[in-house]
Amino acid sequence: MPMEILFENKFAQQPLVSIVLLDWSVRESYHVLHYLNKQTVPREKYEIIWIEYYDRKPKEIESKLMECSASGKQPVLDTWIVLDLPEDVYYHKHLMYNVGIVAGRGKIVTFMDSDAMVTPTFIESIIKSFEENSNIVLHIDEVRNVNRKFYPFNYPSIKEVMEEGCINFRDGKTFGLLDKKDPIHSLNYGACMCALRADLISIGGADEHMDYLGHICGPYEITFRLVNAGKKEVWHQEELLYHTWHPGAAGVENYCGPHDGFNMSATALKVINSGRILPLDENPAIKKLRLSENSDRKNLLLQTIDANKVKDWTIERAKEENRYFSDTLIKLKKNPLSALHVASSFIKILARQFFAHVSGFMKKPKSFREILKVGHYTYAFLRSRSKNNKYILESCEKILRELALNNIGEFVIYGTGDVAKVMHRLTENSPIKIAGVYDDGNQNGRKFSGMDIMPLEALKTYDGKIVIAEPDEIKGRIEKLLQIGIERNRIIPLF
Repeated sequence: MPMEILFENKFAQQPLVSIVLLDWSVRESYHVLHYLNKQTVPREKYEIIWIEYYDRKPKEIESKLMECSASGKQPVLDTWIVLDLPEDVYYHKHLMYNVGIVAGRGKIVTFMDSDAMVTPTFIESIIKSFEENSNIVLHIDEVRNVNRKFYPFNYPSIKEVMEEGCINFRDGKTFGLLDKKDPIHSLNYGACMCALRADLISIGGADEHMDYLGHICGPYEITFRLVNAGKKEVWHQEELLYHTWHPGAAGVENYCGPHDGFNMSATALKVINSGRILPLDENPAIKKLRLSENSDRKNLLLQTIDANKVKDWTIERAKEENRYFSDTLIKLKKNPLSALHVASSFIKILARQFFAHVSGFMKKPKSFREILKVGHYTYAFLRSRSKNNKYILESCEKILRELALNNIGEFVIYGTGDVAKVMHRLTENSPIKIAGVYDDGNQNGRKFSGMDIMPLEALKTYDGKIVIAEPDEIKGRIEKLLQIGIERNRIIPLF
């Protein structure tokens, strides 16, 4: 692949932090370079790496570099890499993360939003965090403002960004930092992630599996594996990034790999429960670094792109790989009664979710403006939950298909909630059957679709596969099964 290094700054000494910024020919503004060059930390202590996926070479960056050269100032960035991949190859951020790891010379590597604003203490806060504890993976959350008066980007002050249009900040914290119930979905894992370069290499870098192609991806995949390797996930409580509205900020017509209905990669979420450390698809250059094979930086950079692998990263191939839902639809169309039962289950789930949401919403005092927005919020909620419920169906069907491929004719369910009911409905028209239903505590003769619900302890006498059909506290449920002597390879978490 014809990778180009358009610019490379020579450092007198090794920088401490490497800031990695990504673009796949979508950035309109390069203001992040302005903020990163106005830090409390001396400029020679950190480097800025800009990685373009396709072949675009923005005149704005070129002009900034020429101005710095003419004035004798430090360059606005230190390494400018253009991967020059074909336009019919879909973007893969994880490849760009790996290029950044190989290119980086700093002890700490930072992946961050390349169209964000940062305060002058941003780099200083990162360095201090690792000085206090080097055994961490650090995240910094992002404040978002949807007011269109800042577009095209007009360099508002941080104070202005925190005012009208700010949608996720209260009481000095982002909603994600305040969230104790579901922080994994409310925190912005893609805003900024920092880790020691040595740690990133030791776990095999970012996973270049097809599931992470396009929109459903992010450095959280790396975070989950670093945590499995013994690192502590830390969220900075004071330092933040700031983002203003621009067209396509949430992605437009993006290809989406498997996710949980809330745009978190399903493949990455499975890492949390599996304990896996190495990637499913390791970058060849990162593997050489991990195995301590000798090669200079420039040669390694050229080896980051596997031409044979990249050929498969077209949107057509991506669609072929993402067929989880199609098999279920075909089966249900052939059996209208089963289709009706499944639809009925999902309508009940959605109704319960909606009334729980409305109940919580009505308990809090509302302004007149908030009341007017009830219709919009209702639509957004139902749309989001419908996507999530679609993912539940996909996940159930995928497990049944994998069991069939392995010639497994039965399994048992741990859990008796809505998801378990959906799984039961799907097996009505399937050669694979549910052999039993188990749940925590003394069941006292409770039934599930005509079957006795057995206490968890009774699983000690069962030697088949166990599907955890509950979305909550997956890790805790796995631990309960392990405690009663169930082998890990017999446990199948649905999520």
